[in-house]
Amino acid sequence: MQVCSSQVNSNRPEPREQDWADAAQQELRWIELSSEAPEGGTEGPGAPQSQGRLLQAVWHGPAGLVVQLLRQGASVEERDRSGRTPLHLAVLRGHVPLVRLLLQRGAPVDAADCAGHTPLHEAAWHGHSRVAELLLRRGAPADARSVKGLTALHWAAALGHTLLTARLLAAPGLGPEATDAFGWTAVHWAAAGGRLPVLELLAADGAADLDGALRVAAAAGRAAALRLLLARGARVDAPDGSGTTALVLAAGLGRQQDIEVLLGHGADPSIRDRHGRTALHRAATGGHLPAVQLLVAWGTEVDAQDSLGLTPLHYAALGGHVEVAGHLLDRGAQVNAAGWLHKTPLHFAAEYGHSPTMELLLSRGASPALRTQWGEVAQMSNGGLPQVLSAFQGEQQMHSGLTAL
Repeated sequence: MQVCSSQVNSNRPEPREQDWADAAQQELRWIELSSEAPEGGTEGPGAPQSQGRLLQAVWHGPAGLVVQLLRQGASVEERDRSGRTPLHLAVLRGHVPLVRLLLQRGAPVDAADCAGHTPLHEAAWHGHSRVAELLLRRGAPADARSVKGLTALHWAAALGHTLLTARLLAAPGLGPEATDAFGWTAVHWAAAGGRLPVLELLAADGAADLDGALRVAAAAGRAAALRLLLARGARVDAPDGSGTTALVLAAGLGRQQDIEVLLGHGADPSIRDRHGRTALHRAATGGHLPAVQLLVAWGTEVDAQDSLGLTPLHYAALGGHVEVAGHLLDRGAQVNAAGWLHKTPLHFAAEYGHSPTMELLLSRGASPALRTQWGEVAQMSNGGLPQVLSAFQGEQQMHSGLTAL
């Protein structure tokens, strides 16, 4: 009977619709691939996990001991607490003779452990091409999915096993268009890892979602992958369902090199997502000064308003990004622009307690007398506005006195 450890259950949250910032971080699951690693990683069945001597022998012992135990009637369908069979462990070791022996003795080639990993998954994870070839010849299902919807092809592509990826592409099954539980295909995983040879292979196949892979590469900061995908036909301004483009993702993460690559390939910085926000809004929100400077230099409108009427300066003020706010003002941003609820950048800076940003805005002409839709003036939640304003007014009066002298 198979007994599965509760530790292998997925704790990854269900996918849901989010704003761009959360979506970029949630979508970029490259590092989370480790959570799909076979239980125990490269370790064999420790004493608490093992259910019989065959598992221990396959992992630790010589092939002769495995032969002896099989002659004595040991079951090839034995399982450890993670649901792994002797064949799983032989594949983990990359031990071709043991894999062949177990298959000859009837080991189930399609056996899945508690996480849904088959021996072929294990071979793909560890890049054991010879073992994978043997499993496929014995009928291993290339379309078998883990609990999270990943196939062996996903793993091989993500980890850059080019030869194995090519073999899996040729195997009968779901093919390169197969998606995991979150909608990612093999080309998305390859883009996330910056696996250029695998990307070349998948792009040549013709069934790959190069547009989606481009956005993944932008979110992952893979400039080389961006160049390759664009050269292979990915559309630079192709949006996802929320209107987010690769440039928007790169700008939101402050990836200057990627922004340069995308702009150099014709990306339009004026494109808006479903919330009306441009790449400049994203860069200003994150306080990414080099990205802001680059986008402004390429002619992005500094006072573009999103669906709430907020400009990039509003977002810089909200985050307390003084240098970004200063650069936007230097480039002509309207300091008293009124957006949602008639709030100005000064209202946002005051609301979130960003004194340096308030001082900058006041010094550049922001009016503390402007009121929101509810008649509120800019006031810091901790009562700090009077001090900030008094200090600013004092400096102004001193400056005026010195001028008069």
